Amino acid sequence: MIGQVLRETREKYGMTQGQVAAMGYISPKTVSAIERGRRNITPDLLARLTQQLDNPWLAMQAVAEITGGAYSTPRLDGNEVDLHRASVWAKTLEELHEAQEALTRLCLVNKPRPGDERREAVREAMLQLLDARVAVDHMIAVACEDFGLSVTGLYTEHREKLESRGYVQKKSRTKAAR
Repeated sequence: MIGQVLRETREKYGMTQGQVAAMGYISPKTVSAIERGRRNITPDLLARLTQQLDNPWLAMQAVAEITGGAYSTPRLDGNEVDLHRASVWAKTLEELHEAQEALTRLCLVNKPRPGDERREAVREAMLQLLDARVAVDHMIAVACEDFGLSVTGLYTEHREKLESRGYVQKKSRTKAAR
């Protein structure tokens, strides 16, 4: 799957396999093999290409690749999906509202116990949050594409904000990540 998204990204940007190969310090034959699914991509190469190509769909697929899909947002590409920015915006607002309502109904003050009757309500609320997360991730991807924003730049800026507020530890950045 990462090979397909890499090919789509390359073609969208009007790049050759040779140009992508140069970014990753690999051969064009290796790019071709990755795009065709005949060769796996290494985590280091995946990180390098994701940073340099700065495409939100490639970034989402990179997370799926690294985590084996365990912690990732699937790209919505089914027949019932409309990825026009206005549709994504409206769906994001709807999903955020539904997630907020589900969270409001929960009471998580007391510590969970075995057989806790709140378990199903918590599970449902978490599913609503995941729906909202997928919508938010798609809103970010569509907005970055439509308005020419750097998804890598946005995530870097957001991380720096969290660091400045003391919410996360500062991490050293390599030249490529700056």
